[in-house]
Amino acid sequence: MSLLFVGYDFEKVNFKEIKQMYKKEGEEVDDSDDFHIADKGIFSIADSAITSAGGTKTLLTGFRKIYDMELKLWKPSFYPDGSFNDYFNIYQTVPFIIGFAGSTLVAQHIMNSISGHVEKLKISCDETEQGEAIKYKINLPCEKNLVVNPSIMTLWDDDTFLDRDFENLLSAEYISNTIEHSINHALKSARQHRLSEEEFNQMYTDIFCGFYCPIQREHQVYIYRMKSKMTEGIFEVYTEKVKLEKNDIAVLGMRNRFEKKAKNIFLEEFEKDNPNITKVLIDFMDKCINNVHADGSFEINRPIVYKTLDKGRIKKVNINV
Repeated sequence: MSLLFVGYDFEKVNFKEIKQMYKKEGEEVDDSDDFHIADKGIFSIADSAITSAGGTKTLLTGFRKIYDMELKLWKPSFYPDGSFNDYFNIYQTVPFIIGFAGSTLVAQHIMNSISGHVEKLKISCDETEQGEAIKYKINLPCEKNLVVNPSIMTLWDDDTFLDRDFENLLSAEYISNTIEHSINHALKSARQHRLSEEEFNQMYTDIFCGFYCPIQREHQVYIYRMKSKMTEGIFEVYTEKVKLEKNDIAVLGMRNRFEKKAKNIFLEEFEKDNPNITKVLIDFMDKCINNVHADGSFEINRPIVYKTLDKGRIKKVNINV
């Protein structure tokens, strides 16, 4: 088992103080909008223990449950005659952090699927009728690419596939959908093994992904919780994304025990004029570990890992409280 908190970091800028500082003599200050929420990125806090099956013994600590990855979008190159050559150049990269709580083996399988998709995204186009404008798109590595394998012999003009044509392709919607697709791609093989509900519970794993959207210019966090349904009499495992709201945090792992308290702590801190969200949640993670140990269990353990993403900058701290 694991415990992980993820959310948006921020600070409150006191406009009233700034207005008072710069007001002219005799001027009245409008204090109807005292505070502005300034975006400081994304935080994630997790334990780092690998335990025995029943959680009675810690097998090792320092295990990574939060990873940094980089999405890579490749653009095509062409020969002088306009025929396709290859994908040699990266058009755009998007660093992101991703973490999990649940089965380490399932999580590793999912992480491999995600990296295998996001590192090989390629700019391509939809098939169009003669005379129609080119509709540029991004191809997953598992999708048919009409630039690589066109339906008829194609030569591209010099005014096609220019950088300005791709400016709004890599949206938050596309990135979050790609992560969802990658997770479901990894889980697809479970269908052939006809899982029971007990086996589903054993492999249950939650995932989060956080990144800075290059189009909307804001940080976004998405949560991917494992779900199940019966399809043609077979127990099917899948996930669906949920976008995390700015005034909330997500708890992965040990939700029944700690989620309600963690969210209450976050909301209490959120209401303060000078909140210190991450410090308070790190302290709470430490208390959670102590509570679990007091019950004779070692399902979660130190060091606590604290990782942040601020646009393209990722920082990590190990905390032995």
